[in-house]
Amino acid sequence: MAGEIQLNNVSLATESGSAITLGSAVSLNSAAYASTSEVQGTHTEFSGSHSDTATTINLASVSGISSGDYVVGEGIATGTTVSSVGASSVVISAGLDTDGVGIAGGEQISFYKSNKALSPGLVAGQLCRAWVNFNGRETVAIRAAYNVSSIEDRGTGFYRITFANAMPDINYCVQATSGINRNASSSNRSIGLYGTGDTTYESNMSTTDFSLSIMNSNAGDADQDVVCAAVFR
Repeated sequence: MAGEIQLNNVSLATESGSAITLGSAVSLNSAAYASTSEVQGTHTEFSGSHSDTATTINLASVSGISSGDYVVGEGIATGTTVSSVGASSVVISAGLDTDGVGIAGGEQISFYKSNKALSPGLVAGQLCRAWVNFNGRETVAIRAAYNVSSIEDRGTGFYRITFANAMPDINYCVQATSGINRNASSSNRSIGLYGTGDTTYESNMSTTDFSLSIMNSNAGDADQDVVCAAVFR
């Protein structure tokens, strides 16, 4: 099948078999879509403490922040945007939460474009912020990944995954699974975030990395051939 698609006598595309060729008058508006950096957002932190209902907030940096950006962070209501940007502060469209506690300095806060397709500001944190598939046995190595820079073998059944770009805070969600070669002897195994009970290892989640632990059902730690993890925030 072949044919031409027109609108007001302007050729939009020509179809020939399974191929469709855009007309010379048609261009894709790439500016409408979020770039990689825009999807990852702009991350900074509160500078100094702020009262409960404050709408003007001081920041460690205002670089990359624009009016209209969505604001995500501690004490920020969903849908809050930036009204204006100053030299070291921004004015937001709604006051901070009213729990009587206020916001301490150093708390993480993030900003996302509001006028770009695929922006986390539009999809409310439904995008995957990082994922990895790696070999967890013998020589630990990444097979494929997004926003993961390295895997550290911390001992049998223990791994630390480091982000290429840090999370805005530690309130992210990790989904993980693992598997072993079916020809290898194995019992049922479970995988989860590594806890803080063993002082040999650091805390299980930070803005820069998180740790996973794999256990046999009959006790004891275990390496796995395939370990997969995805992070959402």
